[in-house]
Amino acid sequence: MFVERTSAQEGKARTLQIVAAIEEQMRRDINSIGWMSPATKRSAQIKLAVVTRKIGFPDHWRDYSPIRIVSGDYFGNWYRANQFASYRETVKIGQPVDRNEWEITPPTVNAYYSPTENNINFPAGILQPPFYSNRARDAVNYGAVGSVIGHELTHGFDDQGRQYDADGNLKEWWLKNDRERFIKLSNCFVNQYGGYSPVSGAEVNGRLTLGENTADNGGLRLAYLAMIDALAAKSTPLSQTQDGYTQGQQFFLGFAQIWCENQPPEAAPLQVQTDPHAAAKFRVDGTVSNMPEFSRAFACKATDRMYMAKACRVW
Repeated sequence: MFVERTSAQEGKARTLQIVAAIEEQMRRDINSIGWMSPATKRSAQIKLAVVTRKIGFPDHWRDYSPIRIVSGDYFGNWYRANQFASYRETVKIGQPVDRNEWEITPPTVNAYYSPTENNINFPAGILQPPFYSNRARDAVNYGAVGSVIGHELTHGFDDQGRQYDADGNLKEWWLKNDRERFIKLSNCFVNQYGGYSPVSGAEVNGRLTLGENTADNGGLRLAYLAMIDALAAKSTPLSQTQDGYTQGQQFFLGFAQIWCENQPPEAAPLQVQTDPHAAAKFRVDGTVSNMPEFSRAFACKATDRMYMAKACRVW
């Protein structure tokens, strides 16, 4: 499905379109969510409106010209590079925060949400297959990188994101009743993921992985709704088949493909005790099981393993 290396410029432009579409779905979701009070919804909309984006690569590159690089002088180069980096950090003391500075290098294959800066970060490294491809159809890209965008965006409005306001200040902006209703709904995820076990005797800690599981579920749902709008804009029916799969099926396959991994069973006991992320298998199976759209796409029956009669949902 993916064979080329993605052009960073084109990938940045198209990813920004996907980000905007998912943010619009988040705005709608906040307005329609039943457990959040009107006052908290207003605060959430204010915060969402000022989320900034760092996509692909920075507008202005860092100047490394002051570093003297000498051929054959490995340790001297190492020392001077570290001296340069230390000086850069030192001169920041007492100065305003540079919100345009990148804390992650463009070739890094990762993404994150910064609560203190209220921004989402997607470097060029992750805008490559299998997360994103210029040649992939909308359904695949929305299921892949779209789900990651929705995931990171949701982090700004979860049990941790609620502790930081729109300016990134440590400030609780949920009302007490909102917190109580959120906790009650999120306990469904705690119980669901706590029932998964990558190997015998190593159960997923539903409480430890709650924040990431909530973001996985909320993010995939936002990406799906954004995909529906993108297909409608091009008059592409959800049932349209390409390469043997409908648009809906391609969306979920795109999501599943980004979490393909090979993990030795010996690593599982440590992961379930220390990693706030569930094993990749359960990040996929657990999330799609909570989406009726997945069951409809693959005609799941009530007796099928990944069909859930009472799905968990917060966002």
